[in-house]
Amino acid sequence: MNLDRYERQLALPEISEAQQKALYDIHILIVGAGGLGCAMLPILAGAGIGKISIMDNDAISRSNLHRQTLYKDTDIGKSKAQLAAQYAQKLNPDISIHAIEQRANKNTNIYEYDLILDGTDNFETKTTLNALSIAHKKPLISAAVQQFSGQASIFAGYAKDQPCYHCLFPELPSDACNCNDAGILGSVANLAGLWQAHLTLCYLLQIGEAKPGLVLNFDFKNFRMQHLKLKKDLSCKHCGTQENHYTPLIKENKMPELISLEKLNTMQHIVVDVRADWEIEQDPIHGANGDIIHIELPTLPSKMNTLPLDTETMIAFVCAGNVRSAQAAQMLESLGHKNICVLDKFSL
Repeated sequence: MNLDRYERQLALPEISEAQQKALYDIHILIVGAGGLGCAMLPILAGAGIGKISIMDNDAISRSNLHRQTLYKDTDIGKSKAQLAAQYAQKLNPDISIHAIEQRANKNTNIYEYDLILDGTDNFETKTTLNALSIAHKKPLISAAVQQFSGQASIFAGYAKDQPCYHCLFPELPSDACNCNDAGILGSVANLAGLWQAHLTLCYLLQIGEAKPGLVLNFDFKNFRMQHLKLKKDLSCKHCGTQENHYTPLIKENKMPELISLEKLNTMQHIVVDVRADWEIEQDPIHGANGDIIHIELPTLPSKMNTLPLDTETMIAFVCAGNVRSAQAAQMLESLGHKNICVLDKFSL
């Protein structure tokens, strides 16, 4: 895996190199290569999820093209799953993409997948995917759209303290219409699919509140979003009796301690400035009681032996905005070193 492809997301303190590599070991199943699937697939493939299977038994029609923007007019009549897989594989040759030209049913084998993404447009299949999620202990991230509204949610009904799809919808509507009947603005499907992809990445990387039970309702006509935290319905006939414990798929990225200059000055410390020379010349650090040394971040691995790693001295990394300094601190922490922190640049 070439990490250069992911350097912009690895620049985020919330994402470690270990987590990026863990994404590469994840296998997701995207059910539906329509409006939702077309929006989320490039994002997830680009982010470096290592294995993606796309399940859809449908062929492209001209009425799909206003919202299913992975396809062209010359693709009409061809397999959605095959063309979506080809697109994603060209986008990121480092990962593995597999097309499955069938419709999900109760006998669908999902043992090999870590996560199910529901991009379908009918309640029958959503019910089936929820049942598979519970039976095989696989988390489910589901989305739906109609006209100008949308929804995206995370479920893990196989766990005793987490809800399933039917905790949100105990009784499915008998008069619900799909996009063919009710109509939909193309941007609505794409926006909901992007949210589904965003939820997926944040869920996998344990960023923010992207946990089972999160329900987002979108009103794209009036530009409103409602954020709900759904609890398990213990009387739910689909998941109420589950006794399994919930565990995340990827280990959480523990952020290094962020401390102020005032607090740092109460400790024995050195400050390691990981900025470039020109940044230091324009904005030198003042006020630290300990020594200040300069090791630009890209050179840190080769210069670790110059740091007092086996003493009680606190090593405080600093940069312009607490991003590179957090990366430096995580680098040393991953090697088992202690007494490491990030000096909050905004406290200077």
